[in-house]
Amino acid sequence: MRKYFMDNLRWLIILVLFPYHTLIIYSGIGSYYFHVTNNIFANAFLLTFAPWFMQLLFVIAGIATFYSLKKRTSTQYLKERVSKLLIPMVSGMILVIPISVYFGLLYSGYTGSFLNLWWNIFTNPSHLGDGLALGPLWFLLYLFIVSLMALPVILIYGKRNFPIEKYTIPKLLLLVFPLAIGSYLLNLYPDKSIIEFFLLFVFGYFFLSDDVVQEKLEKWRWPLFISFAVLTAIYVAITAGSFGSGGNAVTTTTVTVSLSTIITGFLIKMYTSLILWLGVLGIMGMGKHYLEFKNKRTLYLSAVSFPIYIFHIVWINMFAYYLINWIPDQMAIQVVLIMLLSFVFTIATIEVIRRIPGIRTIFGMKG
Repeated sequence: MRKYFMDNLRWLIILVLFPYHTLIIYSGIGSYYFHVTNNIFANAFLLTFAPWFMQLLFVIAGIATFYSLKKRTSTQYLKERVSKLLIPMVSGMILVIPISVYFGLLYSGYTGSFLNLWWNIFTNPSHLGDGLALGPLWFLLYLFIVSLMALPVILIYGKRNFPIEKYTIPKLLLLVFPLAIGSYLLNLYPDKSIIEFFLLFVFGYFFLSDDVVQEKLEKWRWPLFISFAVLTAIYVAITAGSFGSGGNAVTTTTVTVSLSTIITGFLIKMYTSLILWLGVLGIMGMGKHYLEFKNKRTLYLSAVSFPIYIFHIVWINMFAYYLINWIPDQMAIQVVLIMLLSFVFTIATIEVIRRIPGIRTIFGMKG
């Protein structure tokens, strides 16, 4: 039986990227290719979602893998990962991301041609390391790598009978400890640990895919979600004003590495990991209770969620570049127009490309 609430959670999270990647331009936290100002409300919005929303996609992917491997061989699963993740990622890097980079650099004063920029991105090895050529497509790359890492573990342990019914909510909450420790390891892309995402994926596969566990999450959805909301509100209140225009937290003293700073850092990491894990469990419970339905719109958005992810950043950056120049000092109007226009043009792009057989294939779309 298909779990429609997971499909709905997936496309809802991906739609959050429209306000998220729009407001990141106006934040002090960082941006994809250009930065306008440091607005505390933009910071607060980003900090509300940053600890958990992309992480939840990896949990959902792990759960989806549980169902996928029931009807596919491991070879078929790997082929599907290549066609749905790897090939669209490479295609996006070559054909989509350079356009996003171009508009970002135009805002910063770039005067060269697009073709010169495109050539420089792929002939300068440093751009592959600094993320310029990858941009938000890091998600597709990480999910592909995590899928490869998890498959041997699944093949070895996936058929063993775990006593899932004994996994109470308190026991599930203890998984925050390996998540916090794992988040320090293999940060191949800035502040994104592949071990953390791997753990979320396998937790989804082995634990949260089980019907009994999902029923427990639904039963305890409100305590989990309220705890998540309270911890998030505290986190946002403390940190939203602490970012400077350069995208890093403002510091006035030199940090000395000591046992106390290590312990403090780990406690902070534990706190954000607890937000992440409570968010995953609470939102999964809420989703199971309120989002287990389908209609034409939800089925459509579920089918085009990954293409939305690939194309949205181009339109956000393009409209941001023009609207910031056309209506300066009108942040609220800019943000609303950027989000609406980029969504409409992203869907229009998908509708055009899905009708072109060769092109739709390299972006992982069906006709």
